[in-house]
Amino acid sequence: MPSPSRRSQFIPFSPIRAMFRLADEMDRAGQGPVIRFHVGDPDFAPPDSVIDATHQAMKAGKTHYPQSVGVHELRLALTEKVTRRNGIAAEWEQVVVAPGSTEALLAVMEVALDPGDEILLPEIYWPNYGQQTLLASASSAFYPLGAGYQPDVEGTRRRITPRTRCILVNSPSNPTGAVFPRETLRALYDLAREHDLWILSDEAYEDIVFDAEHVSLGSFERDLPEEERRVFSLFTFSKSYAMTGFRLGYIVSPTMSTATILRKTQEPLVGSTASMIQWGGLAALKDDGPIAVMRDAYRRRRDFAVGMLREAGLIDYTPQGAFYVLADVASTGLTGEEFATALLEEEKVCVAPAAGFAFALRFGAGGAPEGSVAPGAAAPDYPVNPRARHLVRIAFCVSDEDVKEGIARLVRFAARCRDRRGASAR
Repeated sequence: MPSPSRRSQFIPFSPIRAMFRLADEMDRAGQGPVIRFHVGDPDFAPPDSVIDATHQAMKAGKTHYPQSVGVHELRLALTEKVTRRNGIAAEWEQVVVAPGSTEALLAVMEVALDPGDEILLPEIYWPNYGQQTLLASASSAFYPLGAGYQPDVEGTRRRITPRTRCILVNSPSNPTGAVFPRETLRALYDLAREHDLWILSDEAYEDIVFDAEHVSLGSFERDLPEEERRVFSLFTFSKSYAMTGFRLGYIVSPTMSTATILRKTQEPLVGSTASMIQWGGLAALKDDGPIAVMRDAYRRRRDFAVGMLREAGLIDYTPQGAFYVLADVASTGLTGEEFATALLEEEKVCVAPAAGFAFALRFGAGGAPEGSVAPGAAAPDYPVNPRARHLVRIAFCVSDEDVKEGIARLVRFAARCRDRRGASAR
């Protein structure tokens, strides 16, 4: 029988989805309920106005093919939003609607990267970035993160090679919760200009910022001539409006020419984003009230989690945005994968091991990742950045009660592991 493409076989699985499956199996077996810290899905419902507008759009017959780049009224509203709130200079033709920012990222990579080109990713990153890079037949290199998971700008400069074509920046960050200050973002932008690189700015968590300022990279070039712009800005309704299941995101393209290419790229990738969902998104943009309510809840939950984890010696930083924190479980003697699996079995708490957020892919001369797929395996066993080996990601986007109870169980389990480790050493 024919073999699947090498590209598809080299894509690693996401650790989030693997833990998702284990948690679901435990619940189905009647061994739950599981406290679910493994996935960044807000426990809030979308605003009523979004539900009503989506319903009304369906009743009004807005259920047919829209343009591949999105419903005109939504694109106009998004242009006004990014100009006013993000400081990005854009015309409505530069806004492309997508079925979630996940697909938007892949679409932009298809525009920015040729096969064999290199994209710079943070050394600890959302797993889909690596998957999408492989789908685009590109290669990845990784820029270092310093204290608090902030980018090391000079370390990033040293990672640039003649094949580097693009740098991806994610602030606020998944999985670290780090928010990059304006001066760091400016330094990364200047570095991209110096080396003539594209920038992919993933701003999925733009509205979930606690002790810092969110700055859009595209704002640095609003006064530049269009031909000098290089930032693809990517946004989503998923986090700001708790619309994860709606699958609605958008891209602001730096130029009219790249927007035209994106329009062409979207036709074979998705055809178009569902019509009625876009009318729901238009309603969301008219009311920012729910954003503040959710942000206050996430801040409160972050403070619960960070306080308990710091007291237990499991973290050494405070996330300033998104709804994630990386806990260091090295003191238990377990890797992140071992800790996550045992925590689920013993305490019914599900977290995501950070090893899957830090695959250190290496690429050979032919551009393919180094490694082979064993017979019967679905993906290679890639090396992991040692910094992530003992980390787990905790998503505190569940109820206040679940945050308190789940973190208490995690801390209790970590203490039990330390006791076992101490006993075995005696």
